Amino acid sequence: MRLADEYNPFTGINPSFGPFAGLLESKFGMFLALAWVIGFFACAYFLIEAIGRAAKSRRNGMVGDLDETRGELVRVGAATIGMASLPVLYTILISA
Repeated sequence: MRLADEYNPFTGINPSFGPFAGLLESKFGMFLALAWVIGFFACAYFLIEAIGRAAKSRRNGMVGDLDETRGELVRVGAATIGMASLPVLYTILISA
């Protein structure tokens, strides 16, 4: 216990949300962040589901269904990438 009192590597370190700190101070900003998180997790869920459906179609040899699931996989993948890039775009727009 004495060693822990003498040396603490986290002394003086404060967590920060960086450019998003101002956004998260208002209720609207928190709602916007919550909506983004829910949307991102929904896209990730649908992406995993589409990957599973494409794998099942490929394993069972259903060519027509495989084309349809590949199209869905591309759409859901693009939506997930778009959701993941929104914070980066927001940061670029704020800092510019």
